Amino acid sequence: MNIGKVILLTMSAITILYMIPSIITGFISSVSGMGGGAILLAILTTIFPIRTVVPIHGVVQMGANISRSYILRKFIIKKMSLSFLLGMPIGVFLGVKLLSQDISENHLKIIISAFILFTVFKPKKMPQLKIKDWQFFFVGIAASTLGLLIGSVGPFLALFFLRDDISKEQLVATKSSMQMIVHTSKIPSFLYLQFNYSKYTFIILFLVIGVLIGNYLGIKVLKKLDKKMFTIIFKTSLSLAAMRLLYSTL
Repeated sequence: MNIGKVILLTMSAITILYMIPSIITGFISSVSGMGGGAILLAILTTIFPIRTVVPIHGVVQMGANISRSYILRKFIIKKMSLSFLLGMPIGVFLGVKLLSQDISENHLKIIISAFILFTVFKPKKMPQLKIKDWQFFFVGIAASTLGLLIGSVGPFLALFFLRDDISKEQLVATKSSMQMIVHTSKIPSFLYLQFNYSKYTFIILFLVIGVLIGNYLGIKVLKKLDKKMFTIIFKTSLSLAAMRLLYSTL
């Protein structure tokens, strides 16, 4: 066997290995409602530069959230998602503008992490963050902007779903539909910024296949979880995501 074939087989084996973390993180997101995307982002940053990771991660998470939204489509709260969608173009415009500026990603991560930890551990007597469906328009602006700047918006979106008036299936389905909107908007944005997606075709393909498998397995487990256990898992995942964001600023 010549050196060329050895190199090709080695590269193929490494590419297929990308499926393992994507299966695990897809499973985590489907069971807990979040966390998998942030973990996958962290893993990819150990392999690629952050400017490469965010566009790749966006495509993979788009595929993950499309499949999750489709499987749980009857649970999507449509008014929330539509309001979010209407805010997305403004957020994308702001995000593209900010990408060309000297903005501190670390400052954004610290602010988001602090807000997350406060929301999770605030006194029980304090009211939940229950905004009206139409107000998700503003969440769409903020999330679409942050999506282009820091990659993973799951922890930010989760803040608006720590409430007791929606079911666990509605939470995962509606949040997934919003993340699908954010990640889909990244593709034309990064194409505009001249990112070469074709260079990473096979890596993206195997990552997407992995998260689809993880989604399928995770949703089966989700249906068997009781609400109390799901809330514990959701808050734990949210806290870990916040700490990961803080750690990434060091």
